[in-house]
Amino acid sequence: MKKQFRASLCLLLAVLLCLPMALTSCGSPAYRVTVKDALGNPYTSGVVVKFMKDGQPAGMQVVDENGVAEKELEPGDYTVELSFTSDDVTYHYDTGDLTLSDSRRELTVELAQAVSGDPTSLMAETQSHDAYGVSTGCTYVTLKKGERNYFLFTPTVAGKYEFSLPGSTATLGYYGAPHYVQSLNMAEPEDGKFSVSVKASMIGTNGTGTTTLVLGVDAGDNENCVLAIQRIGEPDRTIEDEPWNVYQKTVTLNKYTLPAGAKLSEFDLTAATYKLVLNDKDGFYHLNTADGPLVLMRLGKKSQYLDDFKTILEHSGVVKYFFDENENFVKKESYSECLLEYIGQMDEDAGVYPLTEDLKYIVQQRADHSGWFDPEDSLYLFKDAAGNNIAGINPDNCWLFMCCYIGA
Repeated sequence: MKKQFRASLCLLLAVLLCLPMALTSCGSPAYRVTVKDALGNPYTSGVVVKFMKDGQPAGMQVVDENGVAEKELEPGDYTVELSFTSDDVTYHYDTGDLTLSDSRRELTVELAQAVSGDPTSLMAETQSHDAYGVSTGCTYVTLKKGERNYFLFTPTVAGKYEFSLPGSTATLGYYGAPHYVQSLNMAEPEDGKFSVSVKASMIGTNGTGTTTLVLGVDAGDNENCVLAIQRIGEPDRTIEDEPWNVYQKTVTLNKYTLPAGAKLSEFDLTAATYKLVLNDKDGFYHLNTADGPLVLMRLGKKSQYLDDFKTILEHSGVVKYFFDENENFVKKESYSECLLEYIGQMDEDAGVYPLTEDLKYIVQQRADHSGWFDPEDSLYLFKDAAGNNIAGINPDNCWLFMCCYIGA
């Protein structure tokens, strides 16, 4: 029992002697260096920490997944230097006050990429400026004091990117694209930061990037700073990203041929309201009664007020965006596909097809979307040759501007 007690006591004394050293072994102290960027993110690879004693290497260690390099060394003073496993990137860090000692066994090194490559000539405010390319992460940049310094960022991955100047009193802004540099900051900085959403459509298919953002740094009294760019999430979703609801025709279409000798009459949009009746047998609208004159829509011939739908489709699409009473987006609807089916069955010479529920709905929705029937809208259709609104347009009739009917 006495022998066991003595052995336990010796073991306890040994542990107590080693604890104050804060070491992995009792013989040599551990010196610890953390390498991170200006945002506090650790460098997890590619960085080698060298421990120098009297100008000679005393040890080295590659940073781990936490950006930490730890080495057991003989007690003493050591100066820290960094080296890098890649020759493709140049780095910058402050070499002052990087000394470890018995009383200071841990320190942090702030590392940043350094600008490399030749500048691009950028025209801004009628003057030529040197603009240097920067990438994601933290980049150390030199500044011309009292001037706006320009930098170019070309993302290769879609996302929402945040831009900042950590620890600097310089001011950062977003000034558009190289082909058109804005004079005013397009961003809305908050706490010195702003973000820009970069959609997939703005990225080259081969990953090279097709969109370049112009960043401006108003230096003030600063001779340098760190420009931080980080991807903070997916790009903002906008209405343009929402899927289209493709309107489907509700009737079977057949090739239409205008009867020989038929005369097409125009609707008077300043007249009293016309009565249109849907004939359940043929599926077409007729004037006054179900068997009255057949009403037609101009799909391939220009009307008095607007080009035909065939021409419109060749230049754009026929669509509508729907919003609720609070101006919240509801859906997008596309009518182009349905109209193409109708156009394929219209009378080719007259460019018309009998008016159906589909065609009535489409022209009314498109008109509402475009402001065609709103006298206060710049796209209002009913104007005279001098550009003045035509008086007396009946709002109940105006959707018939693309229509006509077979007269006597």
